[in-house]
Amino acid sequence: MKSETGGRKLPPVSAILLLALMGLPILWLALAALDTTGAGGLAAAMLPTALRETATLMAWVGLITGVLGLLSAWLVTHFDFPGRRIFEWALVLPLAIPTYLAAYTYVEFLDFTGPIQQALRAVIGGETIKDYWFPQIKSPSGAAFVLSMVLYPYVYASCRAFFVMQSGSISAAARTLGAGGFRAFFSVTLPLSRPALVVGITLAMMEVVNDLGAVQYFGVNSLTAVIYSTWINRSNFGGAAQLAVMIVLIIGLLILLEQWARRDRVYALHRDSRVAPPREQLVGAERALAVGFCTVLLLLGFGVPVGELLVLAIRNLGPDAFGLTVNAGLTTVTLASLGALMTVIVGLAAARIGKSRAAHGLIRIATLGYAIPGTVLALGLLQPLGQADLWFNRMTVAVANWRPGLILSGSIAALLYVYAIRFLAVSHSTIDAAMKKRGDTMLDAGRVLGVTGWRLLFRVDLPTLSPALLTAATLVFVEIVKELPATLLLRPLGVETLATVVYARANVSLFTESALPALTIVLVGLVPVILSTRFSDRR
Repeated sequence: MKSETGGRKLPPVSAILLLALMGLPILWLALAALDTTGAGGLAAAMLPTALRETATLMAWVGLITGVLGLLSAWLVTHFDFPGRRIFEWALVLPLAIPTYLAAYTYVEFLDFTGPIQQALRAVIGGETIKDYWFPQIKSPSGAAFVLSMVLYPYVYASCRAFFVMQSGSISAAARTLGAGGFRAFFSVTLPLSRPALVVGITLAMMEVVNDLGAVQYFGVNSLTAVIYSTWINRSNFGGAAQLAVMIVLIIGLLILLEQWARRDRVYALHRDSRVAPPREQLVGAERALAVGFCTVLLLLGFGVPVGELLVLAIRNLGPDAFGLTVNAGLTTVTLASLGALMTVIVGLAAARIGKSRAAHGLIRIATLGYAIPGTVLALGLLQPLGQADLWFNRMTVAVANWRPGLILSGSIAALLYVYAIRFLAVSHSTIDAAMKKRGDTMLDAGRVLGVTGWRLLFRVDLPTLSPALLTAATLVFVEIVKELPATLLLRPLGVETLATVVYARANVSLFTESALPALTIVLVGLVPVILSTRFSDRR
């Protein structure tokens, strides 16, 4: 029930409760960070290095993805050349490659025992690494390169959508005034695309902050990697909490930057639908350069990781690899299905209770978990869930002399909880958009005909929302299949998903044994990419 104070409606209790549940890990970490007892100055000692390496990696990835994404989007929207229609949708395929898989495959591809260096040694006659020079892939610069190859689609998709919505009269006016293709790009296209460019770069940098597997593999002491090491290797929760709060602050700054860049984007996107964005026919060397650029970009972002996985999977195909994939796959499917179901239910509830302005604001805050690294969320749940288990066991011992053990922490329930926090934004945004598009007319008609309560829910409400519910469940399912950091920290003993199997094998230099599970993750990751491409084409 809504109450009023001073003429303003207060948010419903359900919205406040949802915010408290979704924000529990961040609140707990904030309180733990204030208590320096036991932290031992660890955070202060490691913070400068972690901040420096994280900022450097973010800067390089932001620069590379910005250049590659903007140029590729500019080419496919402003010019016509062979294969343009294919590149237009295929350039988003690297989004199906999790960053940690890209790291593992590129090391296998470019390392000393990989096919590139083997071919180089065969040509020059070398036998050891001292006989020739080759760039070290397991390095901060290698991490920046590999992460950029799979994260540039964030910038590409954002800029492409912006360019498609731009009026063709803008480019026509520039050409009328004598500006050629490149001059028009630097004087008109680049300044106008600034909001879309910043949005895409911000998303890519947020993925860098969220990454764990790739940065650890490349030896980068990023904030996320240091947090994981501080808690797992040193059992120092206070120091890890202080570092985690720093990540939350960085993410908050990135979100503010993205919103600032988007503040005038609505006005820039209006165009006269009668004047379609023109495409200039490329010929000669310019056409070859455009085709070559898009081809190399697609090969580096999608072809190399998938090709390497296919080769390794075929080479190591056997009963052991198949059994490993089936066992981990069944666990992954079970967790992803339960997590998707729970997250969609919470997302549907959030969309229902977020209709008032005050409640809508609280729901928006509650869905920010998608921007917070899984390592941070898992760390923020470890202690409160463990404390809840302790209190519950004390109660059962006092009442019935029975100790049930761990019920929340280190259980499937903990995983489902962190999945709901992490991916609530995915389900809520999809369901909320569908509810607004449908409106309340059909529900009102059902009430007029005497259908109310549960009958209205199952006979009218849910059936009309079924496409959105299915889409939301599919997207969350795929996100859970790819999720690594939170699952590593919160999974019960003996429970292995496809992602954790790949991570464990790669960290002991046995990645080839997990090529088939890794390939399975990529194939599942293609689902949302295909769905988003089809939706974009229809729109």
